[in-house]
Amino acid sequence: MQSPRALGPIRALVVVAALTAVAFAPTTALAAPHIPLTDPLPPAPGGNVGEDASARCGADGLECLRFVEAELAGWEERFGCDHRAVFPTVYRLLTAETRMVIEDDPATFDDPAGLGFEALAFYELYEEMITAHLDGQPIPEAWQTAMDAANEGDWTAGHDMLLAINAHVQRDMPFAVARAGLRLPDGETSRKADHDRFNAVLTAAYPTIVQAVGERYDPIMFTVDGETPADNIAAQQLVSGWREGVWRNAERLVQTDGTALYDVTVRTIEDNAQGWASTIATGEIPGYRETRDEYCRAQLAAQAPSVPDATASPSPSPSPTSSSGTTATSGGTSTAAQTGMPATGGGHLTVALLLLAAGAWGRASSRTPRAAG
Repeated sequence: MQSPRALGPIRALVVVAALTAVAFAPTTALAAPHIPLTDPLPPAPGGNVGEDASARCGADGLECLRFVEAELAGWEERFGCDHRAVFPTVYRLLTAETRMVIEDDPATFDDPAGLGFEALAFYELYEEMITAHLDGQPIPEAWQTAMDAANEGDWTAGHDMLLAINAHVQRDMPFAVARAGLRLPDGETSRKADHDRFNAVLTAAYPTIVQAVGERYDPIMFTVDGETPADNIAAQQLVSGWREGVWRNAERLVQTDGTALYDVTVRTIEDNAQGWASTIATGEIPGYRETRDEYCRAQLAAQAPSVPDATASPSPSPSPTSSSGTTATSGGTSTAAQTGMPATGGGHLTVALLLLAAGAWGRASSRTPRAAG
């Protein structure tokens, strides 16, 4: 397996390729058809069996999804124009898309209750991290990089979005998948089919997410809204490949649990997530922080935030899950994907990389550029 350090040139090549594919047209982001290229890849034999989550989340999983959506709305409202609000917005919109898909047709997934439970376990990792961060406690490296960028410097909303998505998915998501179980409660059926089906939800949510982030936090996001369907399909397949890695890392976590190799699995995942974070955290635009903040304040003043009422409890809160993950720094027990970056849709890498290019241009035009990273 290549080290994150060795993968640096490959990531740089991806950056250049993605940038050259983006059209700078201020139009609405174009939805792309979902092409399930990774779906035929079979799961590994065995795997842990997930519990029946119907009692906790409802047979359709909606109780847990609504709970997570409301919690994220609360974080979104709390942070306001603080750059840490970008990720709760992205995360809430993706959760809402998932909820609407299941409301429309619960049979979309083999185990919607299990999907709801996974969403709850996944959210709890974010909640543990952000609570520790606000308390001044150590958090994982990839998350620390994301929080540092949100708290200081002249990063764009695309940076904030990608850095948080990277940390949540690359580091956290396989743990949530493993916690929910690799097999359905029947003990026979793999949950990988549901995992793969979720890629279509990500594709559908992408235009809404980019539009919302641009409207509330950062007008530069609209420069990426002119992607052609071909661009979005290419990015979609990249993300599908990353999510395939999420599943494989969840398998590794289950297979190595209780053995000396578990720590190796964790360390590899932590290093990979931080390697991607270091790559994303490139290309500040000198002086842009003030521009973003003024824009966001004006947007919120001009219209009521389009955020659900976080004070309205969607239903009795699910019992908190116990997680094996912690908010400790690298070497802790919660993990994420070796190859699993954005969990929120096809074009996010392209979005961020376009913004990195804008940052590079800004540094070149400045007499006293900030040092990236």
